[in-house]
Amino acid sequence: MKLSKTTWWMIGGAGTAFLSIGTFLYFNKKVTQAQKSSVGFSSKPIVLDTTQGANTRQVPNWSACFDMNYTKEVQQWLTPKSILILDIQTAKEYAKIIKNAKGTFNDNEGAVRVIFSKRIRDKTQVSEMSKAFWRLYKIDMWQYLKSFLSQRELAENVTQFIRQIPNYTLA
Repeated sequence: MKLSKTTWWMIGGAGTAFLSIGTFLYFNKKVTQAQKSSVGFSSKPIVLDTTQGANTRQVPNWSACFDMNYTKEVQQWLTPKSILILDIQTAKEYAKIIKNAKGTFNDNEGAVRVIFSKRIRDKTQVSEMSKAFWRLYKIDMWQYLKSFLSQRELAENVTQFIRQIPNYTLA
């Protein structure tokens, strides 16, 4: 069976269209993933507060609450006021619950959700829990959460609650 010129043009056009759409979807997915990963908690440079003249203080990076130094930066910024800090024992208990939430076949997202939705009251407590997690397991807690929770699960069980809590609580 011999194909006519018109048939060859139709096959070529359909193939080109298929390849074009596939290429677009592939690169669009990569760009979307890159944008989602840059929206998370990052350690951006600290901004200077110049409203106090000679007594310039560094403003903490409010979106970096998983940083172990976040609480110290907040305390320095608020000096001479003091803030409430999560005690070490409670932070270790929460860290153990987070560590045990990762399962071989089935992860316990509910345990992670309870910690971040009901137990944690401010971002300094997240920092203290992250510090306790590092001391116990020598693993960054944010990276550990990302290792077993998908982007959607992180948003539902962690980040949505962290965005709603205050940065600190004064004592």
